[in-house]
Amino acid sequence: MRATSISTSVEIGLRFVGIWPGLPYGTVIWLAYMTCLVLALYFEYVYIFDHFEINKISDLIDALSTTLSASFGGLKLISLWSNRRIFYDILLAMEEHWNNVDIYDKSVSYIMSGNADLSRRCSNVLISINAATATCYCMITLVRRETEFNEDLNISLRVLPVQMEFPFEVDASPLFELLALVQIFYAVSIASLVAMINCLIITLVLHVSGQIDILCRELLTICGNKTSQRFSIVASVRLLISRHQGIIMLSDNIEELYSEIALMQFLSNTVVMCCIGFTFIGSLDKDGASVLMLKSAMYYVSVTLEAFIFCFAGEYLSAKSKSIGDAVYEALWYNMPPAKCRILLFVILRSQKRLTITAGKIMDLSLKDFTSVMKASASYMSVLHAMY
Repeated sequence: MRATSISTSVEIGLRFVGIWPGLPYGTVIWLAYMTCLVLALYFEYVYIFDHFEINKISDLIDALSTTLSASFGGLKLISLWSNRRIFYDILLAMEEHWNNVDIYDKSVSYIMSGNADLSRRCSNVLISINAATATCYCMITLVRRETEFNEDLNISLRVLPVQMEFPFEVDASPLFELLALVQIFYAVSIASLVAMINCLIITLVLHVSGQIDILCRELLTICGNKTSQRFSIVASVRLLISRHQGIIMLSDNIEELYSEIALMQFLSNTVVMCCIGFTFIGSLDKDGASVLMLKSAMYYVSVTLEAFIFCFAGEYLSAKSKSIGDAVYEALWYNMPPAKCRILLFVILRSQKRLTITAGKIMDLSLKDFTSVMKASASYMSVLHAMY
């Protein structure tokens, strides 16, 4: 097993956009990718403005939802790039934790390796789900429109899987097939990079929770020595307090790194869910409704999963931070000198302030907030269904 919590798939994604530390020509790679992304978004927005027709509102909303998802994905990458110095500090702290692992201490090695293995599995699954969803979305769109083109010879143009407006004709072969492949790669890359950002927060939270578990384990055992070892016990407690402060600093860096990204995530989820709900309800009485509903359902599940990941990560980190105070209280603190064990009171007091991740310093990410978002989206779809 690699001595790091970052999975290979996440590392490949970070290298692909030039954010991984120490990458040669990282700035050039970043600028090249963002230039391609901005160019693709320009063609998508041109299509939306040129085809703004009320009688085709479902197709318009469908194009708008994918465009907004790509736009917010680009903004997340910009936020990650602007805070890359914080990200590098987090990676250095994680590397230091791995370097300090005692291979003879099986319990510590088991905790860190178990969390790292879990984060790698989650990363592979989430990136695979997003990539498969984007591929299916593009293929369903391409097959449906290709079938319409073959059945109706009056249609003069074939439509690409991602709706873009180019300044030249694209219906002739092999240009159409080449652009279709490029667009599929574009959609899959955006979906995979967004999943990579979501996997990164899972990895960071699991690593911090592993450090908290190690701290709690040592707090439970450090005070179990005899009275003759009181002075070494006090020195060990001070060392654990220093490690607790390091965990707090690492958690604050993660919160600062993901605060803006979490805010954009909730804004994009709200807008995209409204668009998907409108497309889903508006396609009930139309021809080919099953295909549109399948596309909308796949996209809705993907967007909902992203919101759940952020809220679950914040809830999990908050729950883990509370366990530090419980571990101090359950420790054998009465084996310490009365004048020295009072220092543990400050640890309990500090652990009462939860470690959490906020969305733009506005609200804490928790499962309660995720439930509120889901209730709002369900209410919106019920109102649309009653109106139509």
